[in-house]
Amino acid sequence: MQAWNTLCQEQERLLGKETANKWLNNLKILHFDACNLYLEAKDSFQALWFEEHIRPYIKKNFKNNNSKIIRVHLSISEAQKDRSTNAASKTTKSVVPTFQLSFDELNPEYTFEHFIPSKANQLPYRLLCELADFNPDEPLKKGEKFKLGMFNPIYLFGESGCGKTHLAMACAHRLRQAGLKVVYARAETFTSHVVRAIRLGHMKAFRKAYRELDVLILDNAQVLSRKNATQEELFHTFNTLHNNGKQIILLADCSPPELQSIEPRLVSRFEWGLSTSLKMLGKDEMKELIKLRAQESDFIFPQDVIDFLIEVFSSSTKSLVKAFEALHVRLFLNKKTKTTQASVITLELLKRTLRDLLDQEKQDTLTPEKIIQTVADFYGIKSEDILGKSQSRECASPRQVAMHLCRLKLKLPFMKLGNIFSRDHSTVMTSVKQIQKHLDSKDSETAQSINLIQKKLSKKT
Repeated sequence: MQAWNTLCQEQERLLGKETANKWLNNLKILHFDACNLYLEAKDSFQALWFEEHIRPYIKKNFKNNNSKIIRVHLSISEAQKDRSTNAASKTTKSVVPTFQLSFDELNPEYTFEHFIPSKANQLPYRLLCELADFNPDEPLKKGEKFKLGMFNPIYLFGESGCGKTHLAMACAHRLRQAGLKVVYARAETFTSHVVRAIRLGHMKAFRKAYRELDVLILDNAQVLSRKNATQEELFHTFNTLHNNGKQIILLADCSPPELQSIEPRLVSRFEWGLSTSLKMLGKDEMKELIKLRAQESDFIFPQDVIDFLIEVFSSSTKSLVKAFEALHVRLFLNKKTKTTQASVITLELLKRTLRDLLDQEKQDTLTPEKIIQTVADFYGIKSEDILGKSQSRECASPRQVAMHLCRLKLKLPFMKLGNIFSRDHSTVMTSVKQIQKHLDSKDSETAQSINLIQKKLSKKT
C-alpha cells in the first residue's frame, strides 16, 4: 500500500531509523482496501507504542488519493489480545478512567545517620553526602543550594544487601526535607506506570509526574531487560531531566556494561556521569551496625551476644538486620521482658528466641560445597570434575571460577582453599589471579558467567 509506505518513510525521518525499524516498519499488513488498512503487531507493547505515537497523527493525516481518511485497524498476533489496547484504538469517545501514580515509599530508617560506610564504600557514601549536603554536625537549612547534576547520572551497583538502596533513600530523605521534588521508584513500578499510562491514554500525566522532578531515583535498573516500551520512555525521561540539569540516580546489581538486553543508547547514558560499586559490609562494620541499633533499643546487648549475631548471620547485612529486628520485636512482645529498666540480653535468651532463624541460617549459609556445585551445574559438569585431577579445558576453567568465587564470597585463606580443592595453595593463588586478570581485562564472557553464577548463589542464600 503506497500510502502506508509513504507514511513509514515520513515517520522514519522524524523518529530515526532505529526507532522506526523497531516499532513501525515491522508491523505486518494483513489486507487493505481504499479506505481501510489492517495491521498486525507482534505483541502488546508494539501495539501500545503505535497507539501513543502514530494513532494521533494518522487520524487526520493518513489519506488515500481521493483525500479520504484511511482507517487503520490494529490487532495483536498473540493468542490472547490485550483488550485494553484494542479499546484505546477506538475513535469513539468513552469515559476516561481515573489515572493516579502511586510511587514507592521511602524506608524511614534508611537515613545517613543509620548508614555504616565501610572503607570500601567511602566513594559512593561521600558522593551522596556531598549531593545531599549532609554533615552530621550541621542542621539542614531550608532553601539550601544543592549540587544537582554535577555527576549525572550517579550509577550505584553491587549485590543485594550491599546498602545501595539505603544510601539512595538517605539522600532522598535529605533532599525532600529541603523541599526538593524527589521520586524513588523501582524499575518494576516505572514499567507498571508506563503500561497503565499508555493503555489509559494518560501519557501526558505520566510524563508530567516523571519529568518535572528535581531528582529521580530508579532502583533495580537491570529489571528493564527486554522491556522495550519502558526503555523508550525512560530514554526520553532521562534526556529531559538531564537537559534540565536535574539529578538522576540509578541503582542496579551490575555495572552498565554488564546489563543484559537494554538498548545501547540507554547503557551509554548510564555511563555519562559517575558509576561506582558498593561492597558488602565486613565484620567490623557489621558490629558497628548492631551497636548502633542496640543503642536505639530498649535492651542491653553484651559483646558476646553481638559477636554471636555477627558470626551466625554474616552471610549478608539483610539477614543480620532481619535477625536483630526479629529479636527486638519478640523480646518486646514477651511480657516477661517488659520492664521499666533496660533488659540485658543473654546468649541463652538469644538462642532460644531466634531458634527458627538460627536453623534457617544454617541451611542458607553459603559453603564451598554449594559454590562448587553451583559452578558445576552452570557449566554442565559434575562437582567431582571440579575437584578431580583432569586438566581439560572443560574442567580446568570451571575449577578456576570456583576457586575465585570461594575466595571472593567466603574470604577463605589460600591454604584452606588448597585443602578443599586438593591443590597446593600456590596453584589456588595462580587460579584466582588468572580469573581476576580476565575480569580486569574486561573479558565479557568470563564476567558474564561469573555474574550469572553469583545470581544463582544469591537465590540459594
